[in-house]
Amino acid sequence: MTQATIEKLISDRVAAVIAQDRAIRGNTNGAGKSGSNTEGNVGGQGGAPPARDCTYSSFMKCNPTSFHGNEGAIELCHWFEKMKSVFSISECAERNKVKFAAATLQGRALTWWNSQVATLGLEVVNAKSWNDMKIMMKEEFCPPEEIQRMEVEL
Repeated sequence: MTQATIEKLISDRVAAVIAQDRAIRGNTNGAGKSGSNTEGNVGGQGGAPPARDCTYSSFMKCNPTSFHGNEGAIELCHWFEKMKSVFSISECAERNKVKFAAATLQGRALTWWNSQVATLGLEVVNAKSWNDMKIMMKEEFCPPEEIQRMEVEL
């Protein structure tokens, strides 16, 4: 075998391993249409490392605010906005938002969430969208009489 043939075999094998790793991670940036990268672009576009999923640890490093359930409607809305910011900063995937947000619940809110889990099942509640969770929380922690009182005050 010639030196050029050996180098080509090594380059093709490295590209195949990288493509396989990206497929496992769900990141196909820089991969060719056949699923392998034969152009020698090892680090993806511009040599940048592949994007990583937000983990619970990286989410918690953003110091999300806890919600206790006795703060009232206005504080619940503030909590929603703060969570939105933390989701953005941590680049939290949609599939993890409910699960990670639920981990910040405490006190009455945690008791309520645990009752949802007991009633519907963990997989069902974790599969809910962030918007569905917000609706559920508004129904529980924003009673109509409090909203009516706030409307009268305004």
